[in-house]
Amino acid sequence: MSQDPHPEGKRSIPRLLVPVGVSVSLTLPSKQSVFVNLRDVSEKGACVMRMGGLDIQTDDNVIFVARDYDSGSTIKLRCKVRWVRSTGFSTQLGLCFLSSSLSEDSLTRLVS
Repeated sequence: MSQDPHPEGKRSIPRLLVPVGVSVSLTLPSKQSVFVNLRDVSEKGACVMRMGGLDIQTDDNVIFVARDYDSGSTIKLRCKVRWVRSTGFSTQLGLCFLSSSLSEDSLTRLVS
């Protein structure tokens, strides 16, 4: 079984675990947009999961899009895929936000 390449003890920025059912969308290099479940998030990146496979590789660039339906706002961030973990049932991705980060207020809205 593979291990997280960035165990919690080695992370410089703490992650916030996300309640089950929070989804965001990713725009893949192929320009296809897919919904994924947000597993955890920090100021600098996120871990997402999708049931089934994804046509994605480490070092691909994707667009992370989260919508706050209550306020009507959208968070859109360019990301680099840092790692991909595929099982027979799901695909998990480790994402690093490029050129910006999530504010504490935005993080709170995502996980609440």
